[in-house]
Amino acid sequence: MSSWRDSLTNIPGTVANFINESASTASSYLHSQASTRSPTPTATVGSASEESAPQGEYKALPIPASLVKEQWRLIFTSDANLQDLNAAIAHCRDLVLLSEECSEERRWLVRHLVDLRYSLQELEEAQALASDVVLMNAIKAVVGHHFVPHHPHGRKNRLQVAAKRFYCDHCTAIIWSVVQASYICSDCGYLVHQKCIDNVKRVCANVLVSERQHPISEICPEIGLAAQNYKCAECETLLNLKSSWIEPRLCDYSGLYYCPSCNWNDNCFVPARIIHNWDFSPRRVSRAALQEIRLFLDRALIRLEEDNPKLFVFVEKLCAVKKLRQNLVHMRHYLAACKLAMEQKLVEQQMAGRRHLAQSNEFYSLSDLTQVESGALTEFLQGVFKAFGDHIRSCDMCLAKAYICEICSNNEVIFPFDDGCIKCDQCNSIYHRVCLTRKNMICPKCVRIQERRLQLDRMNSKEDAKVVPEGHPDVVE
Repeated sequence: MSSWRDSLTNIPGTVANFINESASTASSYLHSQASTRSPTPTATVGSASEESAPQGEYKALPIPASLVKEQWRLIFTSDANLQDLNAAIAHCRDLVLLSEECSEERRWLVRHLVDLRYSLQELEEAQALASDVVLMNAIKAVVGHHFVPHHPHGRKNRLQVAAKRFYCDHCTAIIWSVVQASYICSDCGYLVHQKCIDNVKRVCANVLVSERQHPISEICPEIGLAAQNYKCAECETLLNLKSSWIEPRLCDYSGLYYCPSCNWNDNCFVPARIIHNWDFSPRRVSRAALQEIRLFLDRALIRLEEDNPKLFVFVEKLCAVKKLRQNLVHMRHYLAACKLAMEQKLVEQQMAGRRHLAQSNEFYSLSDLTQVESGALTEFLQGVFKAFGDHIRSCDMCLAKAYICEICSNNEVIFPFDDGCIKCDQCNSIYHRVCLTRKNMICPKCVRIQERRLQLDRMNSKEDAKVVPEGHPDVVE
């Protein structure tokens, strides 16, 4: 017990020394690179790997091979000053103009130029306030991440915060929030020590989501360790028996193998298995995949009926949700034209951030699908349906747009979202389903429209058939 207490007492001093050593190493590396490198190297592919600096010091997205020789002038660290950033921005802008349109090099350079200007703006704002606290709290842009200081305590009880442990996503060590500074990405939630920021290699999950735009639709697209050169897909750690055994861990989402530092065996549902098999069982995924799935969670991007239409045949819950969403789409047209509903902001109050559920019945988010399985989405839509229906039936403006079944001539008003009613796809008229069935599903209004068109065609044909003789006095020369 005494040795354990002694080790805890030595943590603050050890951490402080390590942070100071890391800072001095980074600053010395910057000065040495600025003094030893020539200002005008050319971009070649053959000798790129020999002249490149250690990758642990880089602050950019994975660089194309043709730009590796330029990276020492483009990539910056958290200790970069205004002069370094301005020089990097100028050189990056020149390379953008020299690169080919729609090429991988231009794509990388434009994204990197955005990160450089973002960091420059944050540093200028921090220096304008001339405060050490603001300089420490400045946002750091690294590999697409936007790191901000992480304050786990806040206003919470310190005992509750101390009971919850935070781990660094880079080195997997515990973050002692009392003595160690930590940063968290405001986009994907990547959490690191302050000392580990410049060594981050994982591209921000928000960048991957914006580039991919849809979750991976294949079920565990495994390519094998041989295709990965027996290296971790993220940090490129060797996964073989030459030096020591490192367990290769398969990510069920991406189908790639990772080392234990990049794959913590987190359990999460896989979007592809939900779409194709309606399988919500948790699978082991990597840390990068977990962050990516979390970002896709509330984005309505999945066209489920287009990707797998048979699900609506076998899953009754999906059929009920589809019917409710169709009714809400009809209701939204009434509410969008109602002045009272717009003043009360009825749609915003009921739907909150899930307005896509009432705009169409095509798109689903991962959160929607999980709630369909649990039944929570059905309850939510039923509550919204009741609130919308109460307004429409009590509002004079909405009632004025109701329909009356012309087959049975009943004075009861009907709406397209009522049970037992059916809408004609051609003329949008509403009838009782029983009444239209008696008419063999033939819409009376469509019949009248067709007869009127035939009558007009006959009248036009008769007028065209009248031919005036050449010697008739009515002919005008």
